[in-house]
Amino acid sequence: MKLILLFAILTTSLAALKILIFNPAFGYSQSRFMGVIADVLSEAGHDFTEIRPTIDTRLLDKWVSNTQKVLRFPVHPEVDSIMTDFYGPDGFMGLMWTMDLGPDKAQVLAVNMTEMFTRACDHLVLETDLFEQLKKEKFDVGLSESFDNCGHGIFEGIKLKNVITTSSMPVMDHQALLLGIPRVPSYVPGTQAPFSDQMSIGQRAFNTLMSHYGAQMFLDMAEKQTKAFRRKFGGDFPEIQDLISSSAMLFTNAQPFLDFPRPTIHKVVDLGGIHINETVVDENKDFDKILSRKPKTVLISFGSVAKSYLMPDSYKKSIITAVKSLPDVQFIWKYEEDDLKSWDLPENLYLSKWVPQASLLADPRLKLFVTHGGLASVTEVAYSGMPAIVVPLFADQPRNAYMIARQQSAEVFSKFDLDKPEKFAAVIRKILVDSRYQEKATFLSELLKNSPFTPKELLLRNVEFVARFGALPQLDPYARHLTFVHVPGSRPSGESRTYRAQDGAPQLTPCMMRRPFVCFAYDALNKPYPKFPPNEIPEKTQKAC
Repeated sequence: MKLILLFAILTTSLAALKILIFNPAFGYSQSRFMGVIADVLSEAGHDFTEIRPTIDTRLLDKWVSNTQKVLRFPVHPEVDSIMTDFYGPDGFMGLMWTMDLGPDKAQVLAVNMTEMFTRACDHLVLETDLFEQLKKEKFDVGLSESFDNCGHGIFEGIKLKNVITTSSMPVMDHQALLLGIPRVPSYVPGTQAPFSDQMSIGQRAFNTLMSHYGAQMFLDMAEKQTKAFRRKFGGDFPEIQDLISSSAMLFTNAQPFLDFPRPTIHKVVDLGGIHINETVVDENKDFDKILSRKPKTVLISFGSVAKSYLMPDSYKKSIITAVKSLPDVQFIWKYEEDDLKSWDLPENLYLSKWVPQASLLADPRLKLFVTHGGLASVTEVAYSGMPAIVVPLFADQPRNAYMIARQQSAEVFSKFDLDKPEKFAAVIRKILVDSRYQEKATFLSELLKNSPFTPKELLLRNVEFVARFGALPQLDPYARHLTFVHVPGSRPSGESRTYRAQDGAPQLTPCMMRRPFVCFAYDALNKPYPKFPPNEIPEKTQKAC
C-alpha cells in the first residue's frame, strides 16, 4: 500500500506543470474567471505563478490563491486616480443607471480604458523588477486574459511560447478578428450588442458598428502597449496583436448550450460554468426566517460592481412601490448602504448589504431572481434552474440578457423602465404565475448539468496538451492572414499580419453606410483581380472600398 501511495505521489510530481498566469486585479468577472482556472490547475497538482498587478484596489485580495506563488505589484497613482473617478457617484458607475451606452459613449469609455491599461502596462514593464523575478523560471504554459493585453507581451519577454489566451466572456470581437474566427454580425450579437440573434436590418447595422468599436478599443490598446515592450527589448519586439494571434488556444467563459450559436474554430475551448460548484454550501441561516415568511420569495441583486444605492431615487421609489403591490411575495434586495432606513419600507421587503447568491438560488423557496445580467450570474441562474428577470446595465450585460431570454426561462427588462412600478410589478407577477418559465428553467439546468464534458475536464486536458505539443499551428486558420481585399503573396516582408487583417474593418462600415453597394474581394485560384472601368464604380464606393 505504501509503495502504491509513493508511486502516485511521484507520478503526480513528474506530471506537474509550471504555469504562469497573468491575472491583473481588475474587473470582478476577469479576476474571478482567472482565479477559478488557477484553482482548478492547482487542485490537479500543477504549480503556477500568478502575476497580479493592481489596477482596482477593491479586488486586491479577491480570487487569489493562498497556496501558490503570487507576484503582486501596487497600483500606479495615475491608474488609481482613473479608477477612483470611474467608481464615484459622478463617474461611470453612478451614471450607468441612466446612461444610454451607444457607439459614441462606448468610444469615450474605450479611450479611458485604453489609457488606464496602457499606463498600468508601462509601469509594470518599465518600472518594476518583474522580469528579474521571472527570468530564472522555466514555465511550460502561460495563460493571459486579452482584456488587458500586457500579459502576452510579458510572456514573449521571457520567451514563453506555449500561450493560451482567455476570455471571461464569450469570444470577444477583437479576439475573433485576430484569431481568424468568423464574425457574422447578421446573426451573432457582438460583445456589447443589446440584441438577440434575430435582428432587424437596422439592428444588424448597429451590431456591426458596436462590434467594430469593441474590437478597435483592444487593438488600439495592444498597439500602445507594444511600445513599452519595444522600449525595453528593442524595436524588433513583435506586435502584441501578433502574439495574441499565435496563441495555441482560446479559453472562453461561454457555455455552448446557453450562448448564441456561432461559427468557430478548433482552437476555441468553451469553459462556461467552470465556477459552478457541484455541491452548494448552505449559507442561508441568516435568511431562513425571511425565506419562510411568504409562499414565494424574489431576490433582487445587481451584482458586485453595480451598486443599488447609486441608482436614481426615482428607481428606488419605483421598486419599493412595486414590492408594496405584491404583498403575498417576500423580496430580498441586495442594498449596500443604510440611506433607505428612513424611508417607508413595506414589511415584505428585506434589505441586506450582502447575500449568499449561489446558496439562495439553490433554495426551493426562492422563485425568481432579478439580476443585472453579468455572465457569472446568468450562468449561475441557468445552472440553478431559476427563472429570471434581467435588467442589463452596461458592457456585455445586454447580450447576456437576450442570451438567457432566448431559452424562454427569463425576461429582459429595460433599466430605463425601472421608474415604472406598474410595469416592473407586472413582469414579476407574469413569471411567478406562468409555470412555463419554471419548466424551461428546469430543462435548461438539466441540460447544462449533463453536458458530455465538464469545463474542468476541458481545461485540464487542453492545458496539458498545449504544454506537450506547443503552439499548435495545425489549428491556425489562414483567415487571420487575410486582408479586406487580399492579394495572395502581397503582404510586404516583415509587416504585421494582424495589423493587415484588421485593415478592412474600419472601411466596411463607411462602405455599408454611404451607398447600398456590396464590396467584393476577388480571390479565386490565385488569378489576378479583374480591373473594372472606373466609371462602373461610384466614386464614394471607390473611396470606401
